[in-house]
Amino acid sequence: MTLGKGLGAGVPLAALCATEAVSVFEHGEQGGTFNGSPLMTAVGAVVLERILAPGFLEGVAESGRYLSDRLTAMVDQLGLSHERGWGLLRALDLGAEVAPAVVAYARDMLAKHPGWENQGLLLNAPRPDVIRFMPALNVTRDEIDQMLGGLRLAIEAVR
Repeated sequence: MTLGKGLGAGVPLAALCATEAVSVFEHGEQGGTFNGSPLMTAVGAVVLERILAPGFLEGVAESGRYLSDRLTAMVDQLGLSHERGWGLLRALDLGAEVAPAVVAYARDMLAKHPGWENQGLLLNAPRPDVIRFMPALNVTRDEIDQMLGGLRLAIEAVR
């Protein structure tokens, strides 16, 4: 199994995990710029400590449910297609190919709205009709609500 991305919480870190019976590497053979240094090891240890702390993963699951519930409410209120996903990795199907316009509006035009002065919102549209969400595992409800408020403004502006 290979691990990466979240393992370093933003710091480039990767790992390869295998039992001795199936590993084709000897200790020290598998190298790269994302592993092996004391700094990377320390970062990985801190990330694992945080993730394994009592209540952390339960909080992540609760944040995922909250985001899903809020997106489902937005689907109902704005007549969108549906939301889907697992945990904090969610997608909002807009039901129309307006996702790139929503992304552009959120990034460039949201700053014209009261409360959003000099701010934008970065969104990801992997498909023309879908907005994807991948917030940090420690995202707060207030941050989710703020993001959804900006998303609503952007969707309403381009529809």
